Amino acid sequence: MKLVRAFRSVAVVLGLGLAPGHADAGPLADALLTSSNFKVRIKAASELGKSPDPQALPALLRALEDEHPLVRAAAAGSLGRLKAHEGLPGICRLRVDPDPFVQQTAARTLEAFGGEGGCVAGRKIFVEFDVKGPDERLRSFVQQQLLQRASTDQRIVLGNNGGEPNLRTEVAEGRMPGVALLLNLNTTVSRVPGTITVACQVGQAVFELRRERILRGSATQQAQIDLGTPNVSDQALAGQTQECLAALVPAVYEEFGNYLKGVK
Repeated sequence: MKLVRAFRSVAVVLGLGLAPGHADAGPLADALLTSSNFKVRIKAASELGKSPDPQALPALLRALEDEHPLVRAAAAGSLGRLKAHEGLPGICRLRVDPDPFVQQTAARTLEAFGGEGGCVAGRKIFVEFDVKGPDERLRSFVQQQLLQRASTDQRIVLGNNGGEPNLRTEVAEGRMPGVALLLNLNTTVSRVPGTITVACQVGQAVFELRRERILRGSATQQAQIDLGTPNVSDQALAGQTQECLAALVPAVYEEFGNYLKGVK
């Protein structure tokens, strides 16, 4: 009975081959993601490579992790035919797939993206930010400043707020680079006759994230603001202290960005 159902499923999918100009990839995408027959999934993955329908892409991306090697290979080939750069990270991972045929298919498919250099250029870096210091308000402010800058950085995937467990595994197993930036905040207010000076300092340390944190470098940025008057309210002092740190964040992130350029 199981064999009969399998043959029926194959017949249905084989009948769904995309005609020229046909854009409805929905049935094929469903077959690729739900069929228990690997032959059905192979056929669906191959046919989706001929479709401009947006439904094809997410199904093919998921199929890169299919349990059957021929399905993974077919999905990689179709993503290459579609020139779907969204599939580049997954195709790059298939270069070390346990199956030799999948490895060969991934290597051939990468030619559609300019060769294996695309695996370096297109690879994201998993990044975590941590800010320490005695003032919770200032810690939160600097953290948000960093996250705002990082959110527009196309090189990285943020690991803050828990991150993605699968990406943490990628980092731990050496398939994805991962780094952490730790900042230590220190601020002082100096009162001398006739003036008040606000000083701030940011110590930064960069760690490589693998199975354990490995220190890769450290630096310190500092600045000060001379308020020029002894008459400043506590609220104004708090605002000036925050401004002092805000002036350092761009320099801190720029230095961190320079480090990211050398991450492999």
